[in-house]
Amino acid sequence: MLVRTYFLALLTMLVVYGCKTDDLGTSETNCPRNVNIGLLGIDSNSATIKWVETQGFASNFEYGEKGFQLGSGTKGSTNDESIVLGDLKPDTEYEFYLQSICTAEIQGNFITNPYTFKTLPCFDLKQDDISIVGYVKNGGFRVNWYPKRNAEEWQVAMIAEDVDKPTDSNISTVEARPSQGSFVFPEINPSSRYNFFIRGQCNGNLGDWVTKEINPADESLFSPCLIRVQNLAVTGESISFSVLTSGTVEVIVVEKDTMIDSGFLLSNNGNDLSYFIDLRYFHNNYSNYVKPNTQYNVLARLKCGLSYSEEVMVSSFKTPLANSAYFIQHVVEEDELQLYWQGGYGFSNSFCWAYDEVVYEIEYGLEGFTAGEGTSIITEGIASGVNFIYALPLNLLNSGFTYEFSIRSIVNGSYPSEWNSNHCNNSGIGRLVFTAP
Repeated sequence: MLVRTYFLALLTMLVVYGCKTDDLGTSETNCPRNVNIGLLGIDSNSATIKWVETQGFASNFEYGEKGFQLGSGTKGSTNDESIVLGDLKPDTEYEFYLQSICTAEIQGNFITNPYTFKTLPCFDLKQDDISIVGYVKNGGFRVNWYPKRNAEEWQVAMIAEDVDKPTDSNISTVEARPSQGSFVFPEINPSSRYNFFIRGQCNGNLGDWVTKEINPADESLFSPCLIRVQNLAVTGESISFSVLTSGTVEVIVVEKDTMIDSGFLLSNNGNDLSYFIDLRYFHNNYSNYVKPNTQYNVLARLKCGLSYSEEVMVSSFKTPLANSAYFIQHVVEEDELQLYWQGGYGFSNSFCWAYDEVVYEIEYGLEGFTAGEGTSIITEGIASGVNFIYALPLNLLNSGFTYEFSIRSIVNGSYPSEWNSNHCNNSGIGRLVFTAP
């Protein structure tokens, strides 16, 4: 929404200022500066800058870390009104200068105050995102971490508590994974205290160390009830994984930000604790539980006697919206107005799959009627190939009057789609307009 609002503001500036040098009183040796500089996108090592060129046909730019001297930064020019700056350092403040080029001979001054921005950290990981499995039989610790934003790779170390910073000989490199990392430190002395160090690397740059104190003698760290998820594969169509354990596993699907016990158990494939979730049909297979357009988490935990291990986040996904519905045509047959719409569309982030349990609501009224104040009809429709039909008796309409018709779907009796929704088809079709004969 912010990007859309900003873009509209840019278009407004272009209309207001136009491209006439006389309107702004430019001289023959200078031209106005760029205006409305702003940020369209940012990550740990790049930024997209947008501006309005009020007069010129091109721009020079220069940028560098905050405090650099103009003339010593990275320079360039562009005929566009935006630029992608790459190879930036994570978590670093930058300054960006612009200079208008009005003609080949006339250039403006660089803006006096630079536009400043800060790149995102290489990763997002805090002490609370680090968990210790415990002192294991071979004298090692398994440390797990769950970053909110991942790195390209991780560096980890565990050394004596009185050491502030690890040396190269203490550091191990761990390949980054989509949602969590794990490493086992061998030869840990149960009578010593340690600091666990971890930092991420992005674009060749290392972030700051995140540390967590570890006391191997603390009995609360020891837990023989462990679960490990492996072979995780996530696509727009499915989630598959397996669970490595010798105990009783529970894989639970639960609505995001709700308690795990409010979810439902997911059965496995009967093949060595492997699981496969087909996202194309999941919402229909569990229609009594799953709601449309809702984020769900897949969690795994191990049953240990009368209690459970801590649950492990496997993955998450979002269910489709209610089916799309929009009128594609109408036909008058004798004393009926036959309304046609195309069925079988749903909406998800990447794929369109329909809900099975769906009815349609048709609302109509005189031209320009307010949604919710027209005449409502609930119907399953009559299937005709890939389309559905509803026949409205013409005697319900006044001859010579113009009417408008809207349609939407309702899933599981409670979840309506948008009126005249065009998700997954980009039809752009709104209300159907009909003048009664």
